Amino acid sequence: MSKFLSYYNLFPIPDPKEFLGLASDCEKGNVVTTLARNVVVVLNIRTQKQLLSWSLPEKLSAKVIYDRNSQKYVGVFGNHSLRLWNVDTLDVTKCKKLKFQKSIAHLVETDQEALVLYSDGVCQTLSAALESRVDQKADTAEQLALTAATVLTKPTVFTLAEGHQVLTYFQEKRESGELHLVRVSLDTSTRKEYLLQRESIRLTGYAVIEDDVAPHLLTIWSDKRIFMLNLGEGSTERAPGQFVSMLSHLNVESNLSVHGVSRNFAAIYGANHGQEGASLLVYNTQFKVVNAKQYFKVYLEFSRLWSRDEHILLAMGQNIAAVRYRMNRELLVDMLGSQFNDTHMNQITIELDHINEEECLEATIRFDNSNKPQIDHHKLDNPAIETIAPADKINVPFDPPEVFQQHMNELVKQHVHGEVRRCENSLEDVGLTLMSNFHDDGSFTVTTQALIRQLEKCGAGEQEIAEKLLTLFIKTDNSKQMLMCLKRYSNISESMLAWSLRYALDQNDPKKKLVNAVLATSFEPSAIEEPLRQRLELTHVQHLLEHLYHLVVDPHLQLEERPNRESSVVQTEIHALQWLGALLTSHFTLLTISKDESLLELLTNWSQQLKLYEENIQDIEVLVPLLTNIVERKELKPIYSTNWYGIEEFVLY
Repeated sequence: MSKFLSYYNLFPIPDPKEFLGLASDCEKGNVVTTLARNVVVVLNIRTQKQLLSWSLPEKLSAKVIYDRNSQKYVGVFGNHSLRLWNVDTLDVTKCKKLKFQKSIAHLVETDQEALVLYSDGVCQTLSAALESRVDQKADTAEQLALTAATVLTKPTVFTLAEGHQVLTYFQEKRESGELHLVRVSLDTSTRKEYLLQRESIRLTGYAVIEDDVAPHLLTIWSDKRIFMLNLGEGSTERAPGQFVSMLSHLNVESNLSVHGVSRNFAAIYGANHGQEGASLLVYNTQFKVVNAKQYFKVYLEFSRLWSRDEHILLAMGQNIAAVRYRMNRELLVDMLGSQFNDTHMNQITIELDHINEEECLEATIRFDNSNKPQIDHHKLDNPAIETIAPADKINVPFDPPEVFQQHMNELVKQHVHGEVRRCENSLEDVGLTLMSNFHDDGSFTVTTQALIRQLEKCGAGEQEIAEKLLTLFIKTDNSKQMLMCLKRYSNISESMLAWSLRYALDQNDPKKKLVNAVLATSFEPSAIEEPLRQRLELTHVQHLLEHLYHLVVDPHLQLEERPNRESSVVQTEIHALQWLGALLTSHFTLLTISKDESLLELLTNWSQQLKLYEENIQDIEVLVPLLTNIVERKELKPIYSTNWYGIEEFVLY
């Protein structure tokens, strides 16, 4: 599961037509930005600061990259010359201009040495290109015609599972508009081309995405279909590959920007339906689901995507935006559409040549279970409503199935965190409904349960279901159902947590059940600070700080133990300190200027408690060397004996 944490503008673009692209820098967190054909800037993504910049008298024809082998910046000028310069270079024109006979389309960055990609599709390492440039023989007119006839885009190097490297890039013919994907093996120099074309269907978005074994081509078409093509060694698939899913989140009539942000994840930017704004999506290529969305008020036709470390960089219009994201490893259930009971109905094995592309075939492929006898689900879900005679080995030799069903429910609750329920029209008689917490009081109303089932069948994830339910319960002032929702779902967005916390603090509940349920939910501190600042007033913060202080100092007060994102139970003290840090950061200004004596006394108590923690840590520090020796299995040195010397007193004079 991926989640967007923050969004901010990084740097303005003077002219989108002159913008050439972004590349990684020598330092982590920095990005080399070719803002125009004669302006290069090195930026830090987190601090948004400009670290280096160069103004060039000649126009660049491709983006500037950093070569890790020579430890120099490299730029292409006029497609036929290179310049290399260091970090401390002030005037790039003083660096030697290295001319080439062949036309250079791109410089491709890698983890080792940069590659030079010529307009005819041939590639060399930078050092090999510099050595062979003098011996190059090429007709100038042919090179100019080649540059004008074809456009090479998105060159990327991928490493296969066997360790071999391949270069992929897209080649577009200007006259016919045909688009080809070219795959070149850097070890054997073998070349393979794929024509990206479907009859009467327009290609709207494409990119090569890194996979666990081999890279895959991801294409999105104007009929909303997403195809994936395996580019591994020995693959015999034909373009565009296999149909995998439908993209209904964006308007596919307009062009989409697609980029692989990490293994099995792709970022997609495009217009919303009805041209009302735009959205940035993260699409999981392994499970074929969209699991993160960032909305924008305006859709801009000019857009390009890059990724660097934990940020997605989006150039749109006259701005470069940075979107910070996080990948959660253990929230797989949310990617698949949480607690979707009938998921196994769609997991029928079908040969690749017979992939269903038409919705009308789904009814034929699914197992027809309509002739099975009907089962009273109410009795099965509530076995205690009937009087069941236990087995006495005389009159009743064995326990009835209802008793077994009841025991099975208890076992599942203890080990799987779920309950057994019956599924209609499914391949199996029994399905599991997973949930994060089964120690909830009561149950959802029939209307709420129907809403949840409908959301699950539509493929909604746990976060989306929780957000819709909590919004409904807050607006209808239904605190009881809201409490059960907070206990049952653990993957809740930070903005919804802040709203729920505000609602809980406004309730007159001396037991603080609702507040504790919110506090027991895991969260990302950096992502919740802004929602807390918007939702909570100073009075709410004061009440919350007081409640957190009681949770810390009173050993009898404990937050509910429930599973969380760290796959461990909630530790009340640690969780309270995390909330304390988030509140102090979000309301720092209001807390520092406040003159409320009760608030100052509360902050003083917190200060004393934190000093107590600090003193305890200092006392424990003496154990660190001993524990280190035990972990490293080092023998303890014996204490030196003091019996071999003595002290006597004697008079010198």
